[in-house]
Amino acid sequence: MWRRSVNLLAHASCAAALTLMTSAWAGAEEGEPARAPGARRGATSPENGKLMPLEVFINKAKGGQWVLLERDGVLFAPDEAFDAWRIARQPGVPGLEYRGQKWLPLNTIPGYEAKFNYADQSVALSFSPRAFEATHLTQQAAIRPKLTPASPALFVNYDLSYTGAAYRGAASDQQLGALTEFGLSGNSGVLTSSFVGQNITGSSNLQAPSWRRLETTYTRDFLDSGVTFKAGDATTQPGPWGRPVYFGGIQVGTNFGLTPGFISQPIPILHGTSTAPSTVELYVNDVLRQTSTVPSGPFTIDNFPLLTSSGDARMVVRDALGRQTVIDQPFFTSTSLLEQGLSDWSASAGAARLALGTQNFAYGQRFVSGMARHGFSKQLTVNTQAEFGQDTRDGGLGISYALPWQMLGQVAAGASSDKSAGSGRNWLVALQHMDLHHNFSASLQRATIDFRQIAMGPNFLPYREQLSANYSYTLQDNTGSLAAGVARIATYTTGTITTYSGNYSTRIARNGALTYSVARITGITPGFSIGVSLLLPLDSDTNLTSNLTHKNGYDDGYVSASKNLGNDNGTGWRALAGNRGGRNYAEAGLYYQSDEGLLTADATASANQQVVRLGARGGMVMMDGHGFMTRRVQDSFALVEVPGYPDVGIHFQNTVWTHTDKNGIALLPRLLPYQRNSIELDPGELPIGAELDSIEQVVTPAARTGVKVVFPVRSGQSALIHIVMRDGQDAPPGSVVTVEGDAEVFYVARRGEAFITGMKQDNILHMTWSDRSCSFRIKLPPANPASIPRVGPVTCNP
Repeated sequence: MWRRSVNLLAHASCAAALTLMTSAWAGAEEGEPARAPGARRGATSPENGKLMPLEVFINKAKGGQWVLLERDGVLFAPDEAFDAWRIARQPGVPGLEYRGQKWLPLNTIPGYEAKFNYADQSVALSFSPRAFEATHLTQQAAIRPKLTPASPALFVNYDLSYTGAAYRGAASDQQLGALTEFGLSGNSGVLTSSFVGQNITGSSNLQAPSWRRLETTYTRDFLDSGVTFKAGDATTQPGPWGRPVYFGGIQVGTNFGLTPGFISQPIPILHGTSTAPSTVELYVNDVLRQTSTVPSGPFTIDNFPLLTSSGDARMVVRDALGRQTVIDQPFFTSTSLLEQGLSDWSASAGAARLALGTQNFAYGQRFVSGMARHGFSKQLTVNTQAEFGQDTRDGGLGISYALPWQMLGQVAAGASSDKSAGSGRNWLVALQHMDLHHNFSASLQRATIDFRQIAMGPNFLPYREQLSANYSYTLQDNTGSLAAGVARIATYTTGTITTYSGNYSTRIARNGALTYSVARITGITPGFSIGVSLLLPLDSDTNLTSNLTHKNGYDDGYVSASKNLGNDNGTGWRALAGNRGGRNYAEAGLYYQSDEGLLTADATASANQQVVRLGARGGMVMMDGHGFMTRRVQDSFALVEVPGYPDVGIHFQNTVWTHTDKNGIALLPRLLPYQRNSIELDPGELPIGAELDSIEQVVTPAARTGVKVVFPVRSGQSALIHIVMRDGQDAPPGSVVTVEGDAEVFYVARRGEAFITGMKQDNILHMTWSDRSCSFRIKLPPANPASIPRVGPVTCNP
């Protein structure tokens, strides 16, 4: 189709334009116009121009059919063609007004060449790749799906533990303990409260019976603003130099987790150039992650979620002729950085929690605190924090910066004022480097003796100095790794402790690993240890491990075999035998996991004691008048109803997770919060006569809330009915059949047959065709879920 310029054809003759051109125009060098023979430089008049309708090719790719303008040997294109061809307009180049339209010269574009083919009236234009506008290969931005309304639900988590111990030369002991959590969820949020019980039955002489409250928290997420509100027990968010405060009160702040797939840290941008339309293959750490097509010119890959942490990105640019260019680009980013323009903040107010687990309601000084981070660029993030308490006030500033050579640098400084200790200071410097084979991190933090923070408590002194440095190297073929580290803590009262460690690990057999380790501690409690360990996976679930360590003059060692449970139902076990401190010991465990929870049994035996531990862990959900036993409730869940259809499989994540009970109801646990969860019925387990609008529904629940999913099944019997007319001929195809009392419409197919669903034992059917109608009665045989009855022929009397 011709573009907007085709209206100019009424004013110029294409044949005259082609007569003035030679059989081929050689492309001029960059900056020199392509000329027709006999064209004189500078001999231009306002009407000296010729229009040529041509099929245009841009760097061998189709560019469409356009009308181009030749004037004094210079080729011009309409202004809109530059947008269609993605050609960047050259600054300072004046356009040409010709017959009411703006034209731009092509000979000012870098790398310009023009080759004409008069046989098919086309022109092949070539430009340098840098002449094109950049193409952006961008992943779709993460979006927040609309939440599914929650149904009120009560859930309970429990972890029961019985311990029986027999000691050599001492009385035996028995104890029953429990860790419980109660939760109430709905559209208004989630309220949870947890408790711990020790020696509940009073059978132990070593500890008095007790119940203690642990945490009570109300949580409400606001999806539109990406903010979470908490009331009750919570933890403050500190800066890189601070300590979190466990407190009771209120807290509000940003929560990036409310948008699944959202990445808050900067995502590196990869750059490349294609000389012709090409395919780009992106490899991240030697694994193919994306394939895209790009036109000629520069291109960028941004917002690609797998470009996190650090590594190497390799782009293979391959054109239609198979020619390829490889572009390698290392990348680095860190969770300590925020994307440019992104902010993260939190504000808290309350009182510091004391003696958690031993006292129900013990609180210290009241305070307010705030934390704010902002990404000023992809390289620079600034962090601020302040606490204002009754006795203690502190605050500080931290900077995280992406340095060259895949490194991150951090500096932070803080100051405090305390009623008892006075004024103090604290500072930190840190450096981190990561790539495919080398990882290095080092940090140094110092504080004066009078530096205080609310989380430290009234009788706690800061560390005078904290130093840590670690380095690891992974072999080029990934068959082994080497690591070394040093950590030092210097106190104001008890001196300095320094730990030196190193290990070397190498792969053996198929997926096994052999690791050598050494460690030395100097200072208050010196020590030295050297050891070797072996890990051999026997199959996907079973592992064999062994360890031998020489420490402080003793040799310790053990051999262990285990079968892991993972998330599947089934049985797991472990067995261990070894020597510790010169004494033999043995351990064994048996575990059974089902949809209703986890049962555990462990036993330990040595020369001095024998211990047996029995445990039960799981949860309960009460929702919409129904109760269910389930595994521990940590995620969201759904109540699935298929009314009247028992033992129907419920599919989630391509797996049958559960089946409906005798009432057609099932609990589907472990849904992903704030994400689209597809729930499907197993059609093979539905009766032949069951009729559904859809076997799939998609829900998006909030965190730890329940949603109700109902699959309305059209009940009743089905039958294939043969209908004939009064003269014995089959009913006309396309006739409409309805069942009295049902709005569903059915149609007669060939041979006068109609498949009717939703019928009872005794039915009256109505059939209409053209302008005529009839009615007839159908009695069905007793229902048989395994077959569909055939009825007829039934006579229709108009």
